[in-house]
Amino acid sequence: MRPELRDATAHHRAPAPTTPAKGRPRSQAVSESILEAVLDLIAEHGNVTDVSVEGVAELSGVSKATIYRRWSSKEELVAAAFESIKAPAPEGIPHTSLRDDLIFLGNNMRRTYGPRDMKVVRCMMTVFHEDPEYKRHHDRLVELRRKYVRDTFEYWAERGEVAPDLDLDLAVAMFTSPLLTIFVYGQYSHLQADDTVERFVDNLLRGLGGPLCETRNP
Repeated sequence: MRPELRDATAHHRAPAPTTPAKGRPRSQAVSESILEAVLDLIAEHGNVTDVSVEGVAELSGVSKATIYRRWSSKEELVAAAFESIKAPAPEGIPHTSLRDDLIFLGNNMRRTYGPRDMKVVRCMMTVFHEDPEYKRHHDRLVELRRKYVRDTFEYWAERGEVAPDLDLDLAVAMFTSPLLTIFVYGQYSHLQADDTVERFVDNLLRGLGGPLCETRNP
């Protein structure tokens, strides 16, 4: 690996997502090495086009066959590499209140990126907008994260804590997109503060007709 491209936070990453194994278990260390090589090459080239499976194999020290046993295409591999630098999927949602749950989920999305991974984030933002194949693989990988948020809104909707006609899918987008914009894509840096998630959730709940809304209908 190329240490000059490596982030100081790399060793804190969650286990890299892989295609479910069949037969003999696959080495997690090998998978992580492959994904790290992908990230290094994206940052080095500044694009995905110039990143090849051959180059990833050479940099990670594995064979192309080893890569293709884990990911069926370059697009799937690149999407998995991008997913690996995000915060891990949330566990242990408290369900003490809608506000508590959303703050928990929001803080889980916070992520501090080093220079290499910020280069990757900027590159992948363009790729997902322009290439439907990359977007398809990316959406598949993030669907579980969206489901955590949707299930949380649904849980509290069943308990009367949000408006009964709430569009759950739209609520997920309203919750996740602004936080990703601030904490992952690095926009609106002036909004990044210790209490950003709490302030965001409080404003969101007022708009949704949640427990903080003074004019909420009975």
